[in-house]
Amino acid sequence: MTTRLFLFQIGPVQAFIAQARRTQDLFLGSHILSKLASAGMLAASRSTGFEPLFPLVQNDQVLGGAPHRFSFLSADDPHEIAATVRQAIETRWLDSFATPVYELVQRAVGGGDWQEVFKRQATGWLEFYWAAVDYDAGNHGASFRRVSTALAQRKYARTYHVVEEAGIKCTLTGTQAALDLNWDRLRKEIGDKEGKVLRDNERLGTLALIKRLAAIAHSITDNDLADFEGFPSTNEIAADQWGVRDSGGIGKEVTGYLAVLHMDGDQMGQRLSGLRDLKDHQKFSRDLAAYAAEGAPITVEHFGGELGRLVYSGGDDVLALLPLKHVLRCADELRQLFSRMTECTASAGIAITPANLPLDRALELAREAEEQAKEQYGRNAVVVVEAHGSGQMRPAGGKWDIIPFVNRLQELFERGTLSAKLGYDLQMVDYYLFGDLRDARIAEVKRLVGRRTAEGVTADQKQAIEAMTGEMIELVENKRAVPTWSDMANWVILARFLAQGSRS
Repeated sequence: MTTRLFLFQIGPVQAFIAQARRTQDLFLGSHILSKLASAGMLAASRSTGFEPLFPLVQNDQVLGGAPHRFSFLSADDPHEIAATVRQAIETRWLDSFATPVYELVQRAVGGGDWQEVFKRQATGWLEFYWAAVDYDAGNHGASFRRVSTALAQRKYARTYHVVEEAGIKCTLTGTQAALDLNWDRLRKEIGDKEGKVLRDNERLGTLALIKRLAAIAHSITDNDLADFEGFPSTNEIAADQWGVRDSGGIGKEVTGYLAVLHMDGDQMGQRLSGLRDLKDHQKFSRDLAAYAAEGAPITVEHFGGELGRLVYSGGDDVLALLPLKHVLRCADELRQLFSRMTECTASAGIAITPANLPLDRALELAREAEEQAKEQYGRNAVVVVEAHGSGQMRPAGGKWDIIPFVNRLQELFERGTLSAKLGYDLQMVDYYLFGDLRDARIAEVKRLVGRRTAEGVTADQKQAIEAMTGEMIELVENKRAVPTWSDMANWVILARFLAQGSRS
């Protein structure tokens, strides 16, 4: 009997999760995909010779939740296992999410043409890929590399289904047609008088509507429902910071900022391929599960502020919404804990955006920043992008060593000991003093800091500024944690922005 190594992936991940207008949409999107992957893994666990690689299964429970990729060993026929796993995933989707929402809407507004559209849109959207290779217990890493390569090749050969969606498009996804419902009646029947669940101007397709009504239709458990109902809005998260602007009169809008954090483990495929054997792989999966189920949630709870929220943690993949004043500390704590628990590094992207920026755009900016941290700054790095209402984008990137420095620099700005113009002055250092002119750059940086130091500072404050200057020079010229003075200038501008408490 041949044992095979299986690797499955479901999706679309980014599109399904990121199609979010409200924070609850974001939470439910990640929640649903995790439950579907768990159903697939549990179905596989009943096969002959089953051994999980990731996530782990214990007492018919998936430990730490399931990411969109899962892997295991089995001696059963590959095509039969794939069919069983796919059926379990699709059944869980229909029974736990689509059908309860369908029945809720039917009770609220009655039958109509919307029913046929709902049923069509509720099926066929899920992407399902798998690969299996003969397993060599004596060369575990090579087996995992082969199945990873096979899955990647399978995805290149994906089939694209073209579906005609006539009529008004869903205001959330922009792809599916909006259901032709009596939306006012639906809001009334579900008790949504203030339009908190379904806004007056929204016309949703099936996938978006399922995410909106899953909690009301009791598609999620009581524990998950508590998390869902307690999920703050973007405006509420943005208000948990210093200096958020109040209305200030009729016609003026609250313009608070919030932070979207996306963190991802570095070179995880290489690490998984380098694991020695099945037991080693399972131990690593157990470490990832512990981080996802306990480490990341507790860290966000302790360091993310009262309104900071973990959207999902799929092992090495973390998404969180955080108030401005907590985001840098929380991101660094998440990264340090991940390194301690897994002995791997991680990179992060942070998007600081106005609370009224569309949430899907904020997510896109955070993911782009995370990719920039890996590609431009060599992994084990962080990139923060400020996205202001004016359309201005300012990225600040470097190794994680920069974060404690920025926190201390922020304190100096808060005390008024440094001028806001310092960061803009530093932007010109590389322009005039590039190449081998290291001593000249250092002298110019010291001169600029002295010039932008407030008058009348105390001896202790002056000493703190001198220490900050030395640390700044060390980070750029010696450690190369921040590769250029242009990068450092953007970190200084960011520290000033954080210090003034989200006032642009």
